[in-house]
Amino acid sequence: MQIAQLLSGYSLGEADLLRRAMGKKIKSEMDAQRERFREGAIKYGLKQSLADTIFDLLAKFANYGFNKSHAATYALVSLSDRLS
Repeated sequence: MQIAQLLSGYSLGEADLLRRAMGKKIKSEMDAQRERFREGAIKYGLKQSLADTIFDLLAKFANYGFNKSHAATYALVSLSDRLS
């Protein structure tokens, strides 16, 4: 969520709300976060189209990366149980 902080001026709390919205895939919250991200990015000098592209990449990663990290953790836990 450091990307949101650096590119759009999110506070740590706002970045956590973005993370939660992405993790839970809440469409209405994601739409609101897209607006917040876009407005902040424009204030920081990015073009709207680039801000939207970056947000789309973050959202796409959230769909895959979040699940992958959990799967990897569950695999490690399962493996450690078998080795005990």
